[in-house]
Amino acid sequence: MVKRVHEREKARPAPGETIMDLFEKWGNDLLERGVKRPDTVEQDRKVIEQFIEFVGRDRAIDSVSPKEMAEYRETLRSLPPKWQSMKAIGHLPIRQAAAEARKLGLSQLAHTTVNKHLSTISPLFKWLAEDPRWAGLRNPCEGLFFKKVRGKNRRPSFTSAQLNTILKSPLFTGFKRDGSEWEPGEQRADDWRKWVPLVCMFTGARIGEIAQLRIGDVVNERVAWFVHIRHDQSAQQSTKSKESRPAAVHQLLEDMGFIDFLNRRRDAVEGNEDAKLFPELRPNERGQVGATASKWWRKYLKKIGIKKGRDGIGAHAFRHTLVDRLRSEAELLDYQIAVCLGHSQSSTKTTAGYGELSQGTVNMLKGWIDSVRFDGVDFCHLLKEECAANGSKD
Repeated sequence: MVKRVHEREKARPAPGETIMDLFEKWGNDLLERGVKRPDTVEQDRKVIEQFIEFVGRDRAIDSVSPKEMAEYRETLRSLPPKWQSMKAIGHLPIRQAAAEARKLGLSQLAHTTVNKHLSTISPLFKWLAEDPRWAGLRNPCEGLFFKKVRGKNRRPSFTSAQLNTILKSPLFTGFKRDGSEWEPGEQRADDWRKWVPLVCMFTGARIGEIAQLRIGDVVNERVAWFVHIRHDQSAQQSTKSKESRPAAVHQLLEDMGFIDFLNRRRDAVEGNEDAKLFPELRPNERGQVGATASKWWRKYLKKIGIKKGRDGIGAHAFRHTLVDRLRSEAELLDYQIAVCLGHSQSSTKTTAGYGELSQGTVNMLKGWIDSVRFDGVDFCHLLKEECAANGSKD
């Protein structure tokens, strides 16, 4: 009995050193150094809160053992996706919810999802171990990550046939009314519904990067138009790499009237370059301005028969499509494609640390992007009237 009492006392945290207290200190450090955004820290907090529910709220962090972490991993694995919103088990404590999920034969969290949870918890232990106060702290997550697992829903590319189906669907040819853009009609879109997917298609940018654009982000330089994809937290703009980059405007996108649309928006706001290019798109509760467009686009793809269930098809498929076309039509190598898409290049990390300018001149990027022909895709109905006179342009 005395031994158990001593063990319980040892497991109790000192004032201000609960797991959540330590997480808050770590989160603030990440925010101050610009390593993570507030939204990302908030999502991490939810993972930590669930972990605390499992091990106990009044626990010293150095009392968490690898065995306990392994039990947590297996408990997570027994839970279905979004279990907390399920009527059957969402009201139960995590251990009971896992046991009930097994009884009901519910689906299990993917190995990759469980690894993501561990990837949130593990860095907290590593961060603490760098502090002399916690020197020697063991990371109980070590050795528990599932190995050689990949997500099942990898983002596929669009085929030429799928692109033709998309571009000849009612959104781009005439739809019934707002809210029924997949039904044929006479109404035409001249807003984010039309232009966000098209810009994603021709630049390979992520949908959130395009949704956040300001009017002044589309610039003409040396007779070439490009989109300045910005990472500027003060303007609530961000990129995954946390770095700004240019993306050339494909000649086809220009011929479809994208610059004309830009000028109409500029006139509407009396030349305010800081005004949003797509003002209808508002940030969600996580501050993501592209969330609405992304969800809407997936729904639209289902309505026109392109997307089926959890197949990974969405706006990000445009990014993968452009990569395929840059390889096959522009004949670029992957390190050149990485410059186009803003991917990091570990092999040139030392060089990247020199100078202030990002890789790739606008003219170089413009030449590469315009070399993508999108063979097999018919754009004629989206181009200016001379297309009809000159025959189909595909």
